[in-house]
Amino acid sequence: MTSFSALFRQMFVQKRRYAHLVLLVQTFAVIFIFLMDLITSNNFAKGYLVFGQGSHPRFWDVILALGIMTTAIGDVVFLGLLCWQNEKINLSQTWQLIPVSSIKLWWINIFTSLVECAYIFVIQVVLGIIVFVIDCLSYGYNIVKIFNQTSGFNSWSDYAGFFELIFWLIGLVLIIFCFVSFANFLTRTITDQLLGKNSTVIKIFVMAILVIVGVTIAFRINDQITTMYINHMMKNRAYSGDTFPMITIEYFVGSLILGIVNSYLVQKFVEPKIR
Repeated sequence: MTSFSALFRQMFVQKRRYAHLVLLVQTFAVIFIFLMDLITSNNFAKGYLVFGQGSHPRFWDVILALGIMTTAIGDVVFLGLLCWQNEKINLSQTWQLIPVSSIKLWWINIFTSLVECAYIFVIQVVLGIIVFVIDCLSYGYNIVKIFNQTSGFNSWSDYAGFFELIFWLIGLVLIIFCFVSFANFLTRTITDQLLGKNSTVIKIFVMAILVIVGVTIAFRINDQITTMYINHMMKNRAYSGDTFPMITIEYFVGSLILGIVNSYLVQKFVEPKIR
């Protein structure tokens, strides 16, 4: 029986190259946009500048702004690459031949992707802080004073919003991974029952229908739960307009439900066909 640590390490190393690839492409994108900005004087970074809004921005200010612009795009691309890699592993005969249960393999696969998201996030944050510090020094600003004025973290209660956002991001990424696996497994299960119809076109068609139906149902359920939550909080005069905690709980509960369904599908239908 293969250990959890061995499988985790092997999957992590395999997926880590995509994080490095995205970071490398993002770096080249920042350099390219910066050079285009110098040539065309279009000021692509306007609106994202931390300093120098009313004057000609300095080099590090532009670099920081372009980094902020490209980070969101890079993270979305990285998320897509992880979803693709997850399903590639899930349906890989080589991975399925490892002496470990298919359910355990799937959960380790999802967990390593979450850790990969944290990995690239930490690198982006550290690089952003380094560039921000250099940017502050280039303007002669007091870094400690700026941090105290802008962070808003004066007590432990001020950190609640930050951790709330982190848990929301984790829940969002988790439910995306679980839903993609669900759509993939269910598509595989349905098409396997269609004798002679197991073609790429049929798979894409079935998956498209499943995604549309699944997203529609998810939005309907979210609307109903949100309405119930708001009505309950207003009835108790405790509604503050913050629905983040409820949405985060929805993400984790939805991920748990999808995870249970995926475990059943992969063990009952997917694994026997692969092996």
